[in-house]
Amino acid sequence: MKIFLGFTLAIASLLSGAAQAAGLVRIADGDCAALSNAAATPAASIYLASNGNYAACSLQVTGSVTIDGNGARLAVPAAFFTDSSQVTIAAGAHLTLRNVELTDGSRPATRTGKASALPGPATIVNQGTLLLDSVAMPKQQIAFGYVALGGSTNHLFDNKGTLILRNVTLDNVVDLASDASGGLLNGTVEISHSTIVYPSGGNVWLIGSGPVSVGNSVIINGSGPICSPSVARTSFVSRGGNVVSDKACGFNAPSDRVTGNAKLLDYARHGGVVPTLALDNGSPAIGNGVLADCEATDARGLARGASACDSGAYEVGGGNGKLSSTGMSGLYFNAANNGHYVSIQKLFADQALVIWNTFDEQGVPAWLYGVGTIGGNQIHVPQVAQNVGGKLHEGGSVDVSTPTLWGSFDVTLSDCYNATLTYSSPLPEFGSGSTTLQRLAFLDGVNCAR
Repeated sequence: MKIFLGFTLAIASLLSGAAQAAGLVRIADGDCAALSNAAATPAASIYLASNGNYAACSLQVTGSVTIDGNGARLAVPAAFFTDSSQVTIAAGAHLTLRNVELTDGSRPATRTGKASALPGPATIVNQGTLLLDSVAMPKQQIAFGYVALGGSTNHLFDNKGTLILRNVTLDNVVDLASDASGGLLNGTVEISHSTIVYPSGGNVWLIGSGPVSVGNSVIINGSGPICSPSVARTSFVSRGGNVVSDKACGFNAPSDRVTGNAKLLDYARHGGVVPTLALDNGSPAIGNGVLADCEATDARGLARGASACDSGAYEVGGGNGKLSSTGMSGLYFNAANNGHYVSIQKLFADQALVIWNTFDEQGVPAWLYGVGTIGGNQIHVPQVAQNVGGKLHEGGSVDVSTPTLWGSFDVTLSDCYNATLTYSSPLPEFGSGSTTLQRLAFLDGVNCAR
């Protein structure tokens, strides 16, 4: 036992030493002191507590640091009433923030020993390289800056290095600073597969001065042009595949599309560890990405399509690159046949429930249902039932209906969006035939890609 215990301790010591050598640091929930200390080291891989909460932690990065948040929230309050920046990356340093939600932390009423009218420094100051990978930020407004006090004051990002946004979601985040830079994102900025949306309110711009490149992203500004008209950009490059509210910046590359409605859904996790803005059915961002610039995964870590990808941080039905049996689940319809709907729900093992809400030849509603077997991209339902004779009375009482054998279904799904329902019934009012179907709705968080 002593020999075994000694051997175990020796192995544990070796593993601990290897972890320390690799700079691997795990930070307990809410431990800002430990997080700040780890971020200040020459090199570190930092893991935050899953879904943890780190309120107003101050980070000073001088080396090469990666922080994986595992869905944690890192509060970065707007700096209007504070004396120091929340995050600072020194020249030559590199910070990667991954799987983190940057939230709007509490703000003190006045700056220490200073008049409240004076603006503070930028919330995030970058003089090196800052990579935001699968990062989200909900509604946040950075207060007004002052031209006389210089371009670095009072911004969310004071970027004098390189800022990279990959699979980033900025929902209703705006920099209201009125100084010469004139936008939320300034300096050298690379944007890929990100969703940046500001709905409306005031004259605000999302892209200001400096060289900026954008690819496979969704950028919508409901308050005017995306790019500030008051500053001269050093250069702007569209790599294509973007869905934007205007072309003022120079969105003229292949697959750049202008729209007033990107058809975005709610800001929520949608099966990932950080929130995203999901794409609604019919969004112009679906399948719009330039294939050569497609990231392997979306902000949730789900695979993008093998032959096409979506613009923005969210991939519709992101998953294993092909139609899965679970991905069959959802609501389908034929646009030419109003009122006919087919619901598919994956059950245990290889079983699926198929419900067809339709009508008979007399226009009487018929509810047809059955459980079938999934084989490849098909569902065979050998016994379909119809309930007849039921009636709903005022007050909620019902006459019990009688289930009767109706016939059979075969559903073939050619991809995540299209299917064919073939049916056969011995009842003369139904007979046999087929109807084409289109996907009307996905189930949230279910994997299904092209």
